[in-house]
Amino acid sequence: MKKLLGMFVSMFIVSYSFAGPIVETFECTLNDGKTMEDVNNMVQVFSDLTKKAGIADSYVAHVGFQQVPIKTNSVNWIGISPSAVDFGKAIDWFTGTADGASFAALYQSVYTCENSFMTYITASSSD
Repeated sequence: MKKLLGMFVSMFIVSYSFAGPIVETFECTLNDGKTMEDVNNMVQVFSDLTKKAGIADSYVAHVGFQQVPIKTNSVNWIGISPSAVDFGKAIDWFTGTADGASFAALYQSVYTCENSFMTYITASSSD
């Protein structure tokens, strides 16, 4: 049992040592009456709040609309953290602070997300 536990702990440590940035993507739809201007304003609020919290370098958000296949009123949130530690800082802010809760309410007022995924980047074509 100790060997099995040791193997899992070792795999966990190795996976973090080779993992690069973390990317999370949410596939969302604008709520009734909301526009891409509302999304852009929301992202500016997010930027201001993460700067205030000192985590602007820990998580960067990008948004856009789905183009292929075309999906009406789509919004895709793409968040990138340079490491698991940085991603943890962003999650701690989002789930454990008043500003994070305030942003969550704003986020949910603008659009609703149905599908998401997260991945570690382990290789890249850039040097």
